Amino acid sequence: MARSTRSLHPAAECGAEVIVATETKHLAKIPNFEVKKEAEGKTVESEEGWYCGSIYFTAHPVDSLLFQNPDLFHDLFVLKCVTTVVFTSGDRGNTDNFSFALEHGLEEAYSWIAGVPANEPKRKATLVKIGKYEVPSWAPKDMPSMQILYLRLPDGAPAGQGYDTNGGESLKKLYNKEIKSITTTDGNVTYTLEDLKDIIVTVLHERQANDIRVLNYKASVSHEYNTDLDHADHTISAKLVIEVIEEEKIRANVKVYAGHFMRKLEANLGPLHPDYERKANAFFKYAEHDEQMCQNLEECEDELEGDEADLFLDRDVKHISHYLEREYYVS
Repeated sequence: MARSTRSLHPAAECGAEVIVATETKHLAKIPNFEVKKEAEGKTVESEEGWYCGSIYFTAHPVDSLLFQNPDLFHDLFVLKCVTTVVFTSGDRGNTDNFSFALEHGLEEAYSWIAGVPANEPKRKATLVKIGKYEVPSWAPKDMPSMQILYLRLPDGAPAGQGYDTNGGESLKKLYNKEIKSITTTDGNVTYTLEDLKDIIVTVLHERQANDIRVLNYKASVSHEYNTDLDHADHTISAKLVIEVIEEEKIRANVKVYAGHFMRKLEANLGPLHPDYERKANAFFKYAEHDEQMCQNLEECEDELEGDEADLFLDRDVKHISHYLEREYYVS
């Protein structure tokens, strides 16, 4: 019988009404997405099907490490099947290879959490067929139960205004029908809103996960930059997932995670909490590849003392110290 549940995991609850979590079901073994080719163009065969216990939907590469961790740590550490879908590049308007560096940082963090030896050869990125589109994907060598899918949409900037480097395109503008389509940062694909929903539908149906984890789709989105509000990419990407879940009548336990606002709440992962060091260490594995992020706890504390006017508009950069000490569910 379906019933609403409240989690007793280290994260605390905040906000308004919690999404109803439907009954837990046993996972069925399902086919993996069809692997089309490696980045160099080499054709490879489709992989064995795998159970998939959790799907994490995030707006930017760093989000699962900051806002959905230590839940992420506990899933990956026990080698639970985990698929993470990253909607945007998270590049904060930077060009060149910065967005690829952020992807590599996320992969290094996931590998560290899962206990993949540092000297272990990493599997190269592949393209997987999801519906009619080929989507960049990554998984560690010999561990296909862990998978990251990169949609590589442009980072939309905090208020969803977009960055000039990407023609001002953003998920928010696409969702609000201000633009008809959005092009990936690598220029390979142009998506409509329905295309993105189709990809989400395919991932949800093929993975059949028990647990679906999203950012705060209930957060307000401002037309102007406001440090008290969440990033527009967080909110809009989560709204898309929730809409698909409702339209497709997906049966799963859905957890919604607080974003930037949680820095204003009491720390529930302080330095003495057993998960604090794990969360911090995973983040710093990522940060080694993100030159705009603090690289150790002292630097992160120093960022809090900086002048607001001199900092990036993206709050991820300034408030890392706060995020590392917190994980909150929206309820």
